[in-house]
Amino acid sequence: MIPVAKNPLLTKKTPRASLGVFFCACLLLLGALLAPHALADCVLGEADELVALKKVVDGDTLRLKDGRRVRLIGVNTPELAHGQRRAQPLAEEAKEFTERFLAGGDLELVYDKDRYDNHGRVLAHVYNHRGDSLESALLSAGLAFHIAIAPNLTLAECLASREDEAHQRGLGVWAPGVWPVLAADQVSPGDGGFVLLSGTVQKTDRNRYLWLELDGPVAVRLDPKRDYGHRNGRNWQGRKIVVKGWLVDRGGKYSSRNKKHKRWFIASDSEFTIEISRD
Repeated sequence: MIPVAKNPLLTKKTPRASLGVFFCACLLLLGALLAPHALADCVLGEADELVALKKVVDGDTLRLKDGRRVRLIGVNTPELAHGQRRAQPLAEEAKEFTERFLAGGDLELVYDKDRYDNHGRVLAHVYNHRGDSLESALLSAGLAFHIAIAPNLTLAECLASREDEAHQRGLGVWAPGVWPVLAADQVSPGDGGFVLLSGTVQKTDRNRYLWLELDGPVAVRLDPKRDYGHRNGRNWQGRKIVVKGWLVDRGGKYSSRNKKHKRWFIASDSEFTIEISRD
């Protein structure tokens, strides 16, 4: 569920500027203090493959020595700088955390239901040579958001609990002022990518999906087969929600041709990506 608003460092690196140095020091302490379950839990089963790592692309994406790219299931880490796009908060720290966590041996890959994403990357739960879960460690350190994308939901409940613990401790992205919550009524051209978005449900619509139309130009797309705590569209109007996911801009032309539809949307595949007010 979304709140409203480990790892031994095996190599020593040259100190960077203030935030990075401070955060890396905090990770050292965190690795010593985290309970063992934060590393050893969220295990799906025996490894499907034992593989060799070539490089860490970013906090949630790996390049193997055999050339394949692996995208972690169940987490999204802040994006690194690319071209004119600035790095998101803690992106470098998430990458460095992953590098240190995976150092020292081969990796174990465990597959869920879908094996590949739309970019041809391998989708897998990743464990280091000690059998510790990388997803669980990233979430416990506050260096990733839990994402739950169907049908790879086998470990969603466990991973969600790791994120909840980090939020309660105010770690990483959950520290005050680190990661902003975007209000639906403030969305404008240029907005997109992974966001935490808040809004109030104005009305619902239904086709093969259930749509929550928020204040502002945004709708949330739900799977009508899942509960979300509000079956059959009841009691949605007026509810305040926070949802995490990828904000998709369908463009000005789409908006002009479909005036009854919202220009932006976020897909929420499960109850683990949306928080609904109960008052």
